[in-house]
Amino acid sequence: MIYCPYCGEKNRDEASFCKKCGNRLPEIRKKPSTHHLTREPIGLVEEKIETSFEWDVAIIAALILLISYGILRIIISPIALWLAAAFSILYLLSAARKKVSIPLLIIMTLIIAVNIKTFLGL
Repeated sequence: MIYCPYCGEKNRDEASFCKKCGNRLPEIRKKPSTHHLTREPIGLVEEKIETSFEWDVAIIAALILLISYGILRIIISPIALWLAAAFSILYLLSAARKKVSIPLLIIMTLIIAVNIKTFLGL
């Protein structure tokens, strides 16, 4: 659809004149649209899709879980584990590049946290 620059009416792409005011419509060029800031074609930009598991996100979430639990159990012991888990899950939700992998990331975060805790003897 093309909009008339004079009256704003929506017209078909093939139209030469506006159906409302009758003024000549600008011609549509069949080229890729460009980004308004960089003038680079949008159609040529490719997004790199990572196929590997996001180990960095899982490890950082496990560290957030352990460190925040260690601090919170001193301050508010009864709900420390729940708050630490909430912090860790909030980090996972914000840092995961593929939102589909969040359930697997949560499981791996718990496994990594248990392994770190066992290894360090906490």
